[in-house]
Amino acid sequence: MRKGILGAVAVAALALVMAACGGPDLPDDATGEQIYVQMCARCHGPDLRGGTGVALVGEGATSIDKPERYFVQSIYAGIGRMPSFRRTLSDDQILRVARYIMQQQGR
Repeated sequence: MRKGILGAVAVAALALVMAACGGPDLPDDATGEQIYVQMCARCHGPDLRGGTGVALVGEGATSIDKPERYFVQSIYAGIGRMPSFRRTLSDDQILRVARYIMQQQGR
């Protein structure tokens, strides 16, 4: 019984995180910036400086020197408390938002 309750709580928490971090109403050809604004900004901040999610630029950003594949894999599979977006974004959209983040990091 306890496992069932904990499982239900975990599912509900994940649903809240997904709802707080954006929705899937994006055109297939959305730019990396458009994807970031809709899917990432609520957690990582509109200026990429963090919030609920980690900072991606500026003070406290630990991903500044990470390669493109790090961002692609993190967005695709999730990392830490960040959920996976493999069912929400296409592979191409994931690549576009990863490249947008890196561009904002000055790379």
